[in-house]
Amino acid sequence: MEKLFEINVHITGFNQVKSPEMTVNFISFDGYCDTPFFKGTIIEGGVDTQKFETGKDGTLSARYILKGKDNKDKDTFIFIENNGICKPDGTVTTVPCIITDNEKLRPIFAGKLSGKVVGVDTPEHDRIIIEIYKD
Repeated sequence: MEKLFEINVHITGFNQVKSPEMTVNFISFDGYCDTPFFKGTIIEGGVDTQKFETGKDGTLSARYILKGKDNKDKDTFIFIENNGICKPDGTVTTVPCIITDNEKLRPIFAGKLSGKVVGVDTPEHDRIIIEIYKD
C-alpha cells in the first residue's frame, strides 16, 4: 500500500442525538494536508456523521473538500467522501472516494483506496489524522 494523504483534522463542532437504540454524532471540522503532489486546506462545511446502533459496529460518513495547489502551482479542488466502520476497540477503517478537478492528479486516485483514522493525543481531544492509501 502507498500512503497518499495524511490529512490533519481539527474538530470545530459536535452535536449528538441519542435514543435507546442509536446514538448519532454530527462532527464539523477543518484542517489541512501537505503532500508531495498537493497542499491544501479543508474548506468550510466538512462534516462527519457517525451512527452507533446498539450491539453493532458504528458507521461513519465524512464529506469534505480540500482547496489548494498541486506541485505545479495549479489551483486544485479535491472532494473526499470517506465511509467507514468504527470498532468497539476504537479502530476506524474507511473506504474513500476521491474526485478532483485536476486532470494530472486523477490517476493517483484511480483504483482501490483505503484509509484509517488515527487519534492525536491533545488535551482538548480535538484533532485526528486521516490516512488514505492506494491499495
